[in-house]
Amino acid sequence: MNQYSKRFLKTHLIEIIMSIPKTIYFNFKVLPVKQALRLPYIVSYHVKLSGINRKTFLTKDNDLSTCSMRIGFGDSITSRRESPKSLLCVERGGVIQVGKDLGLSQGCVICANNARLILGDKFRCNYSTTIDCSDADIKIGNNVVLGWNVTIKNNDGHYVVENGKDSIISKKIIIKDHVWVCAYATVLKGVCIKKNSVVAYGALLTNTIDKENVLYGGVPAKMIKENISWRE
Repeated sequence: MNQYSKRFLKTHLIEIIMSIPKTIYFNFKVLPVKQALRLPYIVSYHVKLSGINRKTFLTKDNDLSTCSMRIGFGDSITSRRESPKSLLCVERGGVIQVGKDLGLSQGCVICANNARLILGDKFRCNYSTTIDCSDADIKIGNNVVLGWNVTIKNNDGHYVVENGKDSIISKKIIIKDHVWVCAYATVLKGVCIKKNSVVAYGALLTNTIDKENVLYGGVPAKMIKENISWRE
């Protein structure tokens, strides 16, 4: 167990104890017995699960350490607390695939509906994030951080009819390695965010900028600065 996992256990000990049944259930639901016995996933009792099993929730790394994958714990002290409940949902043949060292905070809604949602290594999302992956894939790379109340949605929900023809309702979203999406930002269908980029607070991202190391900002978002990066 690494130092981060030890600190996590100490900070959330009471909630972890209350979450033991949900944690055991989840690990044996999505992992082979030998891996499940290590309890790599710590899952809060606040998390609602729908359609989650070994075929719909895939773990890329077979050698996970105890408590290295955290679902439904923690929030930012500056975020607005509404409800600690989280949702992991898979429907109509959808798949969620995760890398190692996963951190999904309280209040997150993560759904894959007839599509594949891929979350890379060291993926973090803060309080009340929503990822809606329907009818087209969403691929998120390694070392990606989402602030609180971020929305990533690759579909319109309903068709827009123009000149008697239905619009394309869903398009793939790609977020490359080492991207920071700040709080209250929204990323919509068809967008690709290049490596080492930052999406500013409250931005509405509807188009791709074909450059790495850029800062997006505004509604709709545009490139504000080039040759930037970020660190935790």
